[in-house]
Amino acid sequence: MSITAHPRSLLPASLPTIVSIALALAVLVCAGPASATNVRMEASTSWAENINRASSGPDWREAMRVDGQLSLLHLTEWRTGFVSVAEGGVGFERVSQFRLQDAVTAGGSLQLRQKFGFGAYAPVLSVDGSLRARDAKMDGNDGWTAGAALRLSKRFTTWFRASVTTDWQQHYADSPIFDTKHHRVFGTLSWQVAPWLSLTHGNGRLWGSFTANASPTVWPRALAGGLGRSVADYYNTVHWGVTDSYGPGWVTYIIDGRVNFWWLELTPALGPNTSLPFRYESIFSVNKIGVKYRQDVWTLQLIHRF
Repeated sequence: MSITAHPRSLLPASLPTIVSIALALAVLVCAGPASATNVRMEASTSWAENINRASSGPDWREAMRVDGQLSLLHLTEWRTGFVSVAEGGVGFERVSQFRLQDAVTAGGSLQLRQKFGFGAYAPVLSVDGSLRARDAKMDGNDGWTAGAALRLSKRFTTWFRASVTTDWQQHYADSPIFDTKHHRVFGTLSWQVAPWLSLTHGNGRLWGSFTANASPTVWPRALAGGLGRSVADYYNTVHWGVTDSYGPGWVTYIIDGRVNFWWLELTPALGPNTSLPFRYESIFSVNKIGVKYRQDVWTLQLIHRF
């Protein structure tokens, strides 16, 4: 069904409660017995193939995306092995070729981390919660993003460590076209190649809803049955709208499905507080009727902790 982006209440009943709880937790965390505060800066540039997540080959678009984030972190050790990390920050996303993809974000997160045992090889369990505001240039994509995660990590040798994570995320947007939600399960294996160099492999799966895009020539055919009866039956039931996301007349639509993803990341240390990760990620999405979307992303990131 076609949807025109229109403002609506975001988390009307729960938002004041969430903000109050976040402020109370911030005061509590900052009043901890043993604490440290630092600032982290992240800047990255990514080259994405099929950045628009289109199913039709002629609709694929390639583009460079630039991201930046500045964060304030406050770490508190409450007792031996139990640590909290509170973070607040602002960030931006910019795609110069498709300016409607630009956005500014701001928000915070809280992580509680428990170490079971002593020494470097003891397992660590982490619980994360986050809430971030998004101000997007595209109509209807403004909103709030809430997330939670559970992670178990362990170092097995001086050179190898692994982790398993499950997380949940929901975006409460101005328009139902962008009201995405999902949960993921993924694992990582890291190899400390040298004191200044590490290599990490990750692999996982996502279940939930996500957005995709189609050109003004492909979308009418999909609705009319030109791409198959099952495609027309399904796409005529989903939220969609003309957003001009990747050009005049382009359509954005929301669908349910699953995503398989894996990545490989090489991270050299440029100094005690600076690293330069280089990452390749492969993303393969399939919606509930079997339509496939493939994306490949190469990212170079600079991380510095002050």
